[in-house]
Amino acid sequence: MSIFRIHAPRDRSDLEFCFSSGQVFRWQRLPDESWIGIDGDRWYRLSQLDNNIDVESNATTNDLVRFLRLDWDADGIERQILEKAPELQPYMGALKGLRVLRQSDPIETFFTFLCTPNNNIKRITQMVHKLAARGPLVTTIEGIELHRFPEAEVIAAIPEQDLRTESFGYRANTIPHLAQQLIERGDRKYLTDLKNGPYKEAHKELASMKGIGPKLADCICLFGLHHDEAVPVDTHIWQAMVRLYFPQYKDAALTDKRYYEAADFFRDRLGNLAGWAHQYLFYDNVLNWRNR
Repeated sequence: MSIFRIHAPRDRSDLEFCFSSGQVFRWQRLPDESWIGIDGDRWYRLSQLDNNIDVESNATTNDLVRFLRLDWDADGIERQILEKAPELQPYMGALKGLRVLRQSDPIETFFTFLCTPNNNIKRITQMVHKLAARGPLVTTIEGIELHRFPEAEVIAAIPEQDLRTESFGYRANTIPHLAQQLIERGDRKYLTDLKNGPYKEAHKELASMKGIGPKLADCICLFGLHHDEAVPVDTHIWQAMVRLYFPQYKDAALTDKRYYEAADFFRDRLGNLAGWAHQYLFYDNVLNWRNR
């Protein structure tokens, strides 16, 4: 274990925003206000104090900097986004410190987002923890076990009835089947190749898998494969897009045609910052949709 401190101004890296915004689901805050979680086989306990983050971990400083994307200039990114889309200022101003994390394990991200359709963050978190518990134990902190996420072959072997008993619903069928599809296409190497290739090819490949639509493909592309031009359009993003850009679609359903119209519009406007900007719209709507 190592203990170190990194400089990260609170208004440019807010741990609560990052860990509660629907990107990762295995981070939790302890009573002492520290956060514990895992990325791949690297575990962390983080305490944010003023302009610093105190760290206990088996990882290096560079590992954490990369995971939190502290190597990206948040001020510069905000300026670039607002130059192209000044209407996003209220969202970015209210959520300073939110950033798209750079997760290291595409296998975990792949299966994490298979738990997200027609679901909420609380239930997604429960499902992800149940899947993760099938992986090897990495460490235990304050009685909380942190596991490395299991490989696809482990997920593929889970009996459907076991997942139904654990309240996965219809996903009890789709998750093991998609694990098998992933194995047949090359497993971890397949995802790595998609990560290293162009975004459009990655999206096309993922969306060709039975059980993955355009939104899930974009979530995996953005959060797992680091294609920053990906724009996952779910209900929250669709509501925000309609308010800001497509008032003619008020009360209209999100069809595949409208999905690509909205995603392409945002991507054409913001390029490889579209995914980063999209996260502000998403999290704002998660927090405020009831008031609207």
